[in-house]
Amino acid sequence: MSESAKAAAQNGQAEEQQLQQQLDEQQQLEEQQQLPPVTIRIPSPTCSRTVPKPKDSTEPLDRITLYPQPQETIQDIKLLINDWVGAYWLGPYSLQLPFVKGEDGRGKIYSKKKDFSEVRAGEKLNEWLEVQDAFEHLQEGEERVLEAVREPYGELSARQSIIRLLELIAPSGTTANTTSNPLGLQAGSTIFEQVRDGLVSANAETTYEEVEVSLPSGRKGKGGKKELVKVKRSVSGDKAHAFADWKGWAPASFGSLAVSSDPVEVAPSLKSIQISHFNPPPPHLRQKGHELYLQVSLLEGEVVTLICSTRGWYVSKSNVNNFDPSPRPSADGSIPAPTHSLIDLLHSISPLFSERVSRLPPISLDGALADPISTVAIPQATPAYPFLTSPPKPAISPEILRTQLAFLHTGAYGPDLVDAARDWNEEIQGIRELPRGTMQERVFREKMLQKVWAEFDQAAARAVQAVSKGDIPPINPAEDPKAHMYLQSNIFITQGDSDALDTYAHLGGDAAMRISHGKDAAGVKLLNKIDADGLYLLGHTIVDWQGRRWICQSILPGIFSNRRAVEEEKAQAETEAEAETADAVEGEQKKEDWVDVEKPTEKSGSETESDNPMMIYGLDSERPTSVHWDAATHSLLSTIATPLRLAAHTIKDGEGKEHEFYASAEVKGLKGQDGRRYLLDAQRLAPVDVEWLEKDITGPLVGPKKDDESAEEGVQYPHRLVMLRPELIEQFWESELKRWARGVAEKAQAKKAEAEAEAAAAADAEGEKKKEGEQSEIPQEEQSAAASAAAARRAEEDRPVDASLIGDIKQFNLSFNPDAFVEQPVLEAEGQEGKTEIKAAITDESDPSVKAVRDAGLFLRQIAIPAVVLDVLTGNTSGVMDGESLSKHLHQRGVNIRYLGHLASTIIQFSTSKDGAAKEPSGHLAALQSIVLQEMVFRAAKHILRELLYPLQPETATDAVSHFLNCLLGSCLNPAPVASYTPIGINSNEPEPAYVKLTPECLRAQIIKEVKSRFRWTLDESFLESGLRKKQLLRELASRVGFQLAQREYVFSKDQEEEENKREENIKSKEKKKGSKAGAKGETVKRTTTFEGEDVLTLVPVIKSTAPSVSVAEEILEAGRNTINRGKIEFGLDFMLEAIQLYESIHSVIHPEVASVYNSYAQAIHQIARLKIQQIAAQENPDPEQPLGVDISGALRFQRQAVAIAERTLGVYHHETAGYYFQLAMLENLEGNAQQSLRYFRHLLTLWDVIYGPGHPEISTILSNAGIVLQSMNDLSLSLSLQKQAYESTLACFGPNHIQTGQSLHQLVQGHFLAGDMASALETAKQALEIFKARLGEEHNQTKEEAKNVELLTAVIENQERQKEREEAVKKEATERLKMARERIGGGAASTSRPTGIRRLGGAGAGALPQGVRVVDPQTLAALAAAAGQGGNPSANAAAATAGQGEQANGESTGTPQIGERGTESLEELVRYIQGSAPGVGGSAKRGKNALRGKRRTGAKR
Repeated sequence: MSESAKAAAQNGQAEEQQLQQQLDEQQQLEEQQQLPPVTIRIPSPTCSRTVPKPKDSTEPLDRITLYPQPQETIQDIKLLINDWVGAYWLGPYSLQLPFVKGEDGRGKIYSKKKDFSEVRAGEKLNEWLEVQDAFEHLQEGEERVLEAVREPYGELSARQSIIRLLELIAPSGTTANTTSNPLGLQAGSTIFEQVRDGLVSANAETTYEEVEVSLPSGRKGKGGKKELVKVKRSVSGDKAHAFADWKGWAPASFGSLAVSSDPVEVAPSLKSIQISHFNPPPPHLRQKGHELYLQVSLLEGEVVTLICSTRGWYVSKSNVNNFDPSPRPSADGSIPAPTHSLIDLLHSISPLFSERVSRLPPISLDGALADPISTVAIPQATPAYPFLTSPPKPAISPEILRTQLAFLHTGAYGPDLVDAARDWNEEIQGIRELPRGTMQERVFREKMLQKVWAEFDQAAARAVQAVSKGDIPPINPAEDPKAHMYLQSNIFITQGDSDALDTYAHLGGDAAMRISHGKDAAGVKLLNKIDADGLYLLGHTIVDWQGRRWICQSILPGIFSNRRAVEEEKAQAETEAEAETADAVEGEQKKEDWVDVEKPTEKSGSETESDNPMMIYGLDSERPTSVHWDAATHSLLSTIATPLRLAAHTIKDGEGKEHEFYASAEVKGLKGQDGRRYLLDAQRLAPVDVEWLEKDITGPLVGPKKDDESAEEGVQYPHRLVMLRPELIEQFWESELKRWARGVAEKAQAKKAEAEAEAAAAADAEGEKKKEGEQSEIPQEEQSAAASAAAARRAEEDRPVDASLIGDIKQFNLSFNPDAFVEQPVLEAEGQEGKTEIKAAITDESDPSVKAVRDAGLFLRQIAIPAVVLDVLTGNTSGVMDGESLSKHLHQRGVNIRYLGHLASTIIQFSTSKDGAAKEPSGHLAALQSIVLQEMVFRAAKHILRELLYPLQPETATDAVSHFLNCLLGSCLNPAPVASYTPIGINSNEPEPAYVKLTPECLRAQIIKEVKSRFRWTLDESFLESGLRKKQLLRELASRVGFQLAQREYVFSKDQEEEENKREENIKSKEKKKGSKAGAKGETVKRTTTFEGEDVLTLVPVIKSTAPSVSVAEEILEAGRNTINRGKIEFGLDFMLEAIQLYESIHSVIHPEVASVYNSYAQAIHQIARLKIQQIAAQENPDPEQPLGVDISGALRFQRQAVAIAERTLGVYHHETAGYYFQLAMLENLEGNAQQSLRYFRHLLTLWDVIYGPGHPEISTILSNAGIVLQSMNDLSLSLSLQKQAYESTLACFGPNHIQTGQSLHQLVQGHFLAGDMASALETAKQALEIFKARLGEEHNQTKEEAKNVELLTAVIENQERQKEREEAVKKEATERLKMARERIGGGAASTSRPTGIRRLGGAGAGALPQGVRVVDPQTLAALAAAAGQGGNPSANAAAATAGQGEQANGESTGTPQIGERGTESLEELVRYIQGSAPGVGGSAKRGKNALRGKRRTGAKR
């Protein structure tokens, strides 16, 4: 636990107990208020086909029973009803209590509310009324019934009915949904279901198999047999596991990479639907109740015009050209009454509509077409856009309704009827002012905040596109175009990368302006998280699109008003009236607030009337000597000073008068006409990085230097607006708290009596021992001086402190002056007009708050950056796969991206040998170095590309991007690419854009210069030619800059081009053999460059939101983690589940934060399960069937949803998605789902290949884990192969003597052992043991464990050797006996030798054999031969054979050739015959395929 956590432990447990108490109270309240079921009565439809018949005939469709929660409203109940199969068709309706007549003839009054609303029987219930309030008049046990009663139509309800019809017949994620209009292609796509079902193979292609199907031949008679043809069908891979075809690492092909799932095929229910061109209804028909006209083309071929009146819908006599509002008579000539429901009417006039709709949810009885989490629209998050995609197919038929959606949502037929745009600022601030005293109020408030912020972000992105294209005129057209401001949808839009007013000229101009807006957004997000009561912030979003940065804000009330005097007088009068009736102190404070705004004495005396009369607090950027100050605003800012570690400090105005501030004086306070105090320009909430200002603005480079750089001076940094991150301030504060606590403890120990000195010395010795043990985390020979120093500092910081000696933690005080070292332009003395000097007003480091700023900068360089590298070196950091994950990790550790050069330099320092000799980084440091260098190149390239795109029109931007990519990534294929440029042709003097002149050499020079300038690092040009991982860099450029590429295989080199040509030739030759007509289409034109203009499909806006965090859910989640860490696992998991429910409720499920908390819960379950497995294994008699007591299946469900949500909101090929897949694979294996686990591991390898490429140390972990899963499936050979590949990968990354190599060898030992190769297992174990001895020492547990492995394996092999020796001895004995038999047979043959044709041995005269000659029967010889050839037990075999000698002696036939039949053959041939290898009788040629069956196999009877 960190020292700050220990410091907060005094009140942390109290806060947690209070939170637990609130949750318990809420749970008890919910249990007490648990509502009984409510029955909803549903009216019957007109058409019998509208509601399908249920499978269970006992299930009623005229009523539904719901179990509402206490806080659910009538509106929530209606949402549930609308999704039910029996009520999906309803038009506008209300929920009412059953009618009971009251005294006044109306429905009986059951209750009256404080807002004078009534709950009457038979009358419409307010949709915001809580369900429990509707039934508070009923006693416990009484039936609770609501009735759905049809309501008359209005134009709004008519439009909503059409929208509801569209949602029904064109579900999201299907081919029928053609009305969406996203910002990019294939927004929010996912491939999780494909991966889960095994439809994605190793190269990310859908897996197919050839199957034979029978088709009728079309012939009659006997020739009419069915023909068998081979077709391809997709398979799930259930026949074999995902690694069955694993041959080793194979790079994924961009052309066949799975990037999205195809939409679900849905047959259309209607040909077309559109708003009739006879709209709007004329006044005389509107008076008769006409609301809307709808034109529908049915599948039967008929086009009808439906008219919506107040009573419902009916089919009119109108056609496409003529309008007749009269109802169309039915078949019997009668005039049908209007049908209340539009869907019900369509069922009655179109049977095909009923048939098609019955296959769609919620009507279909077969369930959903796909997992809703993969298809539903993303409500409150920005969807991810795949970097590779295919252009959509052109529409076959027009979709007119797409152009009419604006009318359906707004009801405006013309500009005069368009309602005013949403007042975003009033919405946001109104939600902020909602009560938050109880948890329920906090949840509702944060839910509304997240919703409005998500809608604001989407509106801002679309407004930026309209502004950027020139569709919106500026509100200040007379000024410089770079200073233009725009107003669209009540969103104030300005350019964020052009300092047209020279506000930041002293800090770097345009570059400083761009950074300032980024820091401002970060400050707004930080203040939104703090959520101080009384401080208001504008809606704020940054949108980067096509090289420009746009700042989108809600409108500050009164910013465009000129009636300042009238408004302020009115406000002054209102404030004074309130002051007279309020509390004296509060009234005095409020009055002072207003007076402070007006007092000229609070401003500089030399200041004239301010150009911004709304400004009440802070430094006026247009008048550097003017300082505004307001007591109430200052008091509000004091509430954020503690969480941000800000020190109170004074600022002098032009007259020398001092004003106290907490935040920087550049943070401005403005008072809107709504009376609220707003904070603007929040970029300086963190202190300045003075170390960078003094050492790296123009200082020496930190990277390797060339011979011509003897001066060691780099180019100037682009701007001087460099600040420390809030995360670093927090880390430094914690570090200083630890140091202060150790100092206090040491002083307290020094004051102890001499009798306790020995105990104190023992404690110190124990601390030193622990320190030495912690330093040994790094292998000794790999400890460079820098690594050893960093490890020593880490051990010193982690040294435990006796908390009882510290005392009151409030005595520690460390805060930072945010105005320290801040540079401001200062006018020079007289006679030097026009000249300014850049000076910092506060530089006195005798002030502790100023010195703390300096110390924090030193802490960043000396502690924070080495700590990052140390954690990577020791393996404590994982998941850094690409530049985006690296940036996120550095920001979490408080390291700015401008320190990438320092980070690379630290990696080199950590890679040196113990004696300081230079050495190439290896293992994790080599991977980190590769990512760091590539991130430098990416960021430099991004800045250059942004400058190229800035002045271009959208249609030219795609050509610029493709040429830029050719120069950066395709120069090996074409070293001199030619840019494509087509002038618009409007202006004959149209200048040629800068990208046309770009060459690969020029681009490389610019990148090297940018890297020197921004990161203080000298990049070798050879790295740009051969060191880049080009596929991975292409993905990052597309994803993070914001453009989508056509999916195809991009060729980056000549070698790759040759491989692609061979592959295409093979495909063509196969097509020619099959008789394909593909060649008739003509040869494709060979590309001369890697990219072409049409490869860049679209540029996507990158949105950077400042939405507040979900504080109430975060607090409960953190309380759950702390509870688990204290050992209360069950309570902690309950806390986490409660937090998950809040996240789902606030973020509407499909949100990256929800995916993150799902993953956190699943990870906690996984760790707890592993711990319990270890505890069970440590028992004396472990029971493998003992339950673990954790919900693994629930964790699996959450983790699967986390993967799908991450793919849709972060990206299919995103580093966090890869982490979620790894966690899912491990959980599936823990649950016993080996097949699923292997599928996810296989896909995870593809993710690593796309994101990083081969060679990362963490890939070995995936291979090793997959090998372990294969061991559980008894696929030992493939498991061993994977573990060998994991070892080879580890060996290549770390070398032969690294501890990671020893760990990999340790895993390989088990693979060899299970495969039965004991010799290899022993040799591998010995190698691992040598590494562990050298790195960990003899006494380390892992060394001892490996020594035991060596001992056991040695014993096994020795036992096998002894067994082998025994078998050899038996074999030798059998051979001796056989030799004796040969001698006897040979001797007998010699003594009875005769010429050919003479009687043979064993013939009819066998009874006259010489004395002493033993007749050996075939069974005995066969047994001896088998014993000699197979190493069996000869005595047993011979005994078995001898058992039949009695039968032979009695003259019984054995059915086998007698030995005398081969008496003329040589002894060798006879022995071969006995062993079964001699030709002749019983040979394989005669025995045939059954030679090994029956009695001939054993030489004896059955």
